[in-house]
Amino acid sequence: MPAKRRYNIKGTNDFLVLAGIFFFLCLWAVKDAWYPSPKVLKKHPLAIEVAFETDGSVGRVNVQEGDSIGEKQVLASLRLDRISADYEEAKNTYTAAKKKFAMRQMAHKNAVKNGASDNGISELEAGVAEAKSAEEVALASVTELRKALDAGELLSPTKGKVKEIRAHTHSMVKAGDTIMVLDPKDHFYLFNKSLAIFSFFAFWIFLAIHVLAR
Repeated sequence: MPAKRRYNIKGTNDFLVLAGIFFFLCLWAVKDAWYPSPKVLKKHPLAIEVAFETDGSVGRVNVQEGDSIGEKQVLASLRLDRISADYEEAKNTYTAAKKKFAMRQMAHKNAVKNGASDNGISELEAGVAEAKSAEEVALASVTELRKALDAGELLSPTKGKVKEIRAHTHSMVKAGDTIMVLDPKDHFYLFNKSLAIFSFFAFWIFLAIHVLAR
């Protein structure tokens, strides 16, 4: 009677250990891929809602549902004609104030150099301080209006696709209202799904090798 064939593979228990490792790896990947925890969802959201930071009327929507988008891409903008005009005026005011400050600084410097009277120098110093204050006020106005313009542009926080558009041209919106829902381009879930499938087959392969080699 012929002897029963055996697969005498050295270290078969190692295959059992590997099977166990891939089993738990598969469970971990399945959990993150199909049943993500709140912590995982916060770090890797399945959808991102975007909104304006200020109230207003939508002036333009630059994308359509299904469009691929890049990070920091302008998705939509509010009607900001008045703010844009105020911003240009503020820039002109700041430029003029800056020139006036430079001129008064130069006048003060020349007065000191030419030995002007103390009263004359004091008056010029007061003029320099006044011009400097006006320049700072003008710069603050430019900065504030620039922020208002930036708040009127809806930027994509990440790469991805436009999943849903909830506001359109001429829509009146409030700060915080969801304007669009984005599908972020995040490979986290695809990676974990692939890892789960790979680990599933690896588990059965190493378990089969362990059983057959005994």
